Amino acid sequence: MTDELNPVETEEESAVDGSRRTYSLKNLFLDPNNYRLINEPEYTEVAEEQAKDKQVERRTSRLLTGAKNQNIRDLVDSFKANGYLPVDQIQVKKLENGGFLVVEGNRRIAALKFLEKEYDEKAIDLGKLNPEIFSKVPVVIYQEGDELHHLTVMALKHISGNKKWGEWNQARLLEDMHTHHHLSENQICERIGISKVELRRSLRALSLVEQYQDSDYGDQFTETKFPLFREAVRNAALKDWLSWNENGYKAEQAEHRELFFSWLSREPVEADEEELGFADEYLEPALIKRDDVSLLGKMINDESAIAQLKISRDINIAYRSSNQILKERQEAAIRSVNQDIQSLSALQVSGENLTELESAYGRLKTIIDRTRASGLSGVAQLEVFHDRINQHFSSIHIRQYKRLQEFQLKAPSRINLFAGLNNSGKTTLLEAIYLLTRQNDFTGLLETVRRRGKVAEDHLNPEWFVSQLGDDIQIEGCFDDLQSEVAIKHFKETDTSIDKSRYLESVEISTSYGNHNQEALTRIYKGRDRETQAAGIKTLCPVVFSSPFFLNEPHRYATYYHKSTQSKALPKIFEFIQEKVLNTITDIRLVDEWQRFLVSDTRYDSAFDLTDYGEGLQRIFFISLLFASAQNGVVLIDEFENAIHADLIADFSGFIYELSVYFNVQVFLTSHSKECIDAFVNNIPDQSQLAVCALVENPDEQEDNIRIVAREFTGKKFSKLLKAGNVDLRRAH
Repeated sequence: MTDELNPVETEEESAVDGSRRTYSLKNLFLDPNNYRLINEPEYTEVAEEQAKDKQVERRTSRLLTGAKNQNIRDLVDSFKANGYLPVDQIQVKKLENGGFLVVEGNRRIAALKFLEKEYDEKAIDLGKLNPEIFSKVPVVIYQEGDELHHLTVMALKHISGNKKWGEWNQARLLEDMHTHHHLSENQICERIGISKVELRRSLRALSLVEQYQDSDYGDQFTETKFPLFREAVRNAALKDWLSWNENGYKAEQAEHRELFFSWLSREPVEADEEELGFADEYLEPALIKRDDVSLLGKMINDESAIAQLKISRDINIAYRSSNQILKERQEAAIRSVNQDIQSLSALQVSGENLTELESAYGRLKTIIDRTRASGLSGVAQLEVFHDRINQHFSSIHIRQYKRLQEFQLKAPSRINLFAGLNNSGKTTLLEAIYLLTRQNDFTGLLETVRRRGKVAEDHLNPEWFVSQLGDDIQIEGCFDDLQSEVAIKHFKETDTSIDKSRYLESVEISTSYGNHNQEALTRIYKGRDRETQAAGIKTLCPVVFSSPFFLNEPHRYATYYHKSTQSKALPKIFEFIQEKVLNTITDIRLVDEWQRFLVSDTRYDSAFDLTDYGEGLQRIFFISLLFASAQNGVVLIDEFENAIHADLIADFSGFIYELSVYFNVQVFLTSHSKECIDAFVNNIPDQSQLAVCALVENPDEQEDNIRIVAREFTGKKFSKLLKAGNVDLRRAH
């Protein structure tokens, strides 16, 4: 009869928990399929009932303890110094053929078995470890019988918990849950408390490893290479170069894929033609550590650097030959500027230096604005999926965003005008379109919250920002004939590596556009910078949001001014202002030193500041500047008629249409004014390019609440209604 039938158990243990027992080590068998072992060359998957096989048992013990017991040395030393401290539970489950399989705690059991053997055979000094532990190991009997629960227990401990496995072992367990147990991504994330970003990164990396193993270099794969594959699939530039398919998780550019695999591998030295036989000399891999892959991503589009890498197989030599050096010099100069500014901020600047300081500020601001306008702001610059598009949004479906629930726009046009009563969701609609367009760009969400709260970026309180995040957001739409979606949620992570003393919350943004999927995870902290993890950030198109109530100081439009200058749009804007607004104005120019707009007016000898003129002129000028920055994209204008005289709205509405055609821009705007609505209907020459929409309350009997729905009209249809009965869009039902 085995010891398992007569477990040593105290009455106290039995009273507390019927699943707690103590068993002899002889009845506890190490798990030969433990995920800690899958990276070992000797690892072989075996049936669970074979765990008691002597040969299997010896191999499992050898793999767990490592060469010269190095894998358990820390535990052996701890047991001798402190005795056995049951800090973490050892979980076991009953084997059908007798005994118990260790589910959690294999390394500790392996260490105890080693010490027992040394004690029995060599009478070694156990220190503070009581030898009775060998026959009375406290365990918890694993009641849940299914394998999925077993995997979940391990994942909670070794992926999201405090005893993390290596990246390869973690990824294989996640793959098992996803592929063999058919759990969805959301189910896995909810079960074990990890982000979807981390999950997808692991699954992508495993898929790329599978392609590597199928290549000519497949026999060279070891788990130490896995971090390099994981880095590759989080690098946006490398993924583009490899033609990464997000649907199938495959690198589809065969030539680039094989070249990348060759850089990860040893290459045989080519022998002379006269020599025969197998190569016995090899070139070492060009990419050895994770940072090498990151470096490759920075220079992957530099043909001369890639050519150098092919020749030298030295990533550092190739990098030094790339254009990246210029970028690093720029970054060094910027760091120097920041350090000098920090030094100046600690000093009291004398008045005699103020003029020079203001001049330096103006020159710096000019550099920033011109760089933004020319699209050369480096890694911070947002990319768009396509430089040119055939069609803008053809439908929008707001499943959930603030008050708008299952709200649909079925037929947007080039110019889209929204009306409705106060608090009917007009601004919310513009925000939703903005978020959908910005995709996985966290700053899009940040700007939306700031704009609504009228909070400048330099005054943003992280705790306030978190408090403004409401329910989950889900928005869909069809853009340029491809379906797109954005889903935003905020939550608290359980990852023990996060600095919890300052951590507030995380925001996860998951998006799709056609077959391209993107994610971004941003951790928000109090008293320190936020952290964003993303393989890349791409927006659907350029997008500009204009509100009459927030951040409309002239200097904030400097970037739009430079873009309008480059696109030669300024003469067109001045021509409209001269003809329709004020015919004495000949020029409006940005003064770099002060970041102000000065107006040349034939009535005056000197230029006046634009703010000396009426708000209507300022608003017309600033709205007109937006279009060059949104070329092939979207312009969103809240309360279009605000500050613009009623007599000018008709002409300005026609000019908005002209700019939208010239720059291929889709316009979404809101209005409280019947005069404004009628002006657009009457002054757009091609009414097929206009759609008007009323946001109205519609009682939902099934949900027992009031939903906002869209009453959509084509420009032609509403024009007929206007002529027939002078209808008011704002009063639609």
